[in-house]
Amino acid sequence: MKAINALLAIALALTLAAPAALAQDDEKKGLGVDVLTEGVTMISMAVPDAFALGGAPDTRGVTEALTGTIQRDLTLTGYFNLIDKAAFLGDPKAEGMNPEFKNWFNIGAQGLIKAGFTIEGQQVTVDLRLFTVDGSQRINLPKPFDGPVVLPLEPSRIRRHAHGFVNEVIRYYTKSPGFFGSFIVLVKRVGRAKELFMVSPDGLEEAQLTKSGGVNMLPNMAGGAIYFTSFRNGGPHLFKLEGGKTSPFSSHSGLNTGAVLSPKGGVVAATLSKDGNAEIYLLDANSGAVKKRLTNSWGIDTSPTWSPDGTRIAFVSDRHGSPQIWVMNADGSDQKRLTFQGDYNQTPDWSPRGDKIAFTARDERNVFDLFTVNVGTGQIERLTQNQGNNEEPTWSPDGRFIAFTSTRDGDSKLYLMTSDGRVQHLISKGKGSYTTPAWAR
Repeated sequence: MKAINALLAIALALTLAAPAALAQDDEKKGLGVDVLTEGVTMISMAVPDAFALGGAPDTRGVTEALTGTIQRDLTLTGYFNLIDKAAFLGDPKAEGMNPEFKNWFNIGAQGLIKAGFTIEGQQVTVDLRLFTVDGSQRINLPKPFDGPVVLPLEPSRIRRHAHGFVNEVIRYYTKSPGFFGSFIVLVKRVGRAKELFMVSPDGLEEAQLTKSGGVNMLPNMAGGAIYFTSFRNGGPHLFKLEGGKTSPFSSHSGLNTGAVLSPKGGVVAATLSKDGNAEIYLLDANSGAVKKRLTNSWGIDTSPTWSPDGTRIAFVSDRHGSPQIWVMNADGSDQKRLTFQGDYNQTPDWSPRGDKIAFTARDERNVFDLFTVNVGTGQIERLTQNQGNNEEPTWSPDGRFIAFTSTRDGDSKLYLMTSDGRVQHLISKGKGSYTTPAWAR
């Protein structure tokens, strides 16, 4: 439980224009949009192995915790081309923490990361440095990455520091920090049960949050709390996990599912069927009391997701015959259909940047793939294709990456891709199926 609470604390700490109406005559079965591709200039980065500057020898995996973490993080972003170590000139360890820039320039490196450490007892002093090879100088990063730092001799703590360093490297090159240090909540099968887990974006840290032995589903984390649906009391009922404690949140007759906290706080949008068919309601974020019903159609309205400013909600409705993405104001007014292509669009997630909504759609081959729709224009772009079923997109807090599930290698696993679909990586490390991820915000 201490480990779980620590992960929750970390996650908490780190954590438009109206759409143009497209002609309904253009609607067709399945989405046949080409995969989106963009020309991207990648930065050539050299990352030699971390080495001991003195002290005791490395018997606790410090080198892997530093170099391995930095290399994995840089690779996951899709911004960097890591230079093969076989191409290095000279001995990176022999030159120490002050590089011979001509050696790195001659192999085409634009950037260079040096990592040194000194182990003394149960502590390690870590020194991480970023250099620009073209400019032959060290880049001054903000604290605590501006000099040596003393850390506990624990691989998880060392990895956390390396994640923070990579975030600042990304900020230097892109003007926006990385997402490492955040967490993704999801459902993972454990035997015959489906339990909630929290997973780091690199997949190396994974903590089980529930042990109900039953079916838990559709978690969403914001404001330090996780709202989720569970059948533990007969359900499907909504529960709230906060401070390591789980408490009932909404248990009306019928469906209680898909609770998502408003970016403004105070209320959650959720799907209830207490008055007949499934509709979207606003509930008090603390008590679960119904504050307002937002939709009222003959069809099924479900899967709410908030705009980043909390003024609008996107959702799924089949009121016109097939599940499509709709948007409305946060008070339920001005409900408009956003997608007109495809006959089965679902699981929307609104980008933190506000411009796009990622969603799952069944394409012309009866396979599920990922798409985005521009909120202002209605333009649809395809992100995945010919790689099994790809579903349940969730945006990173910076809006530049999407986590999702895919069956491309058999069982449903967790993947990460850039927002244009250009770079995709498997990140889940454990056994069992992973479903319904939601990036903590």
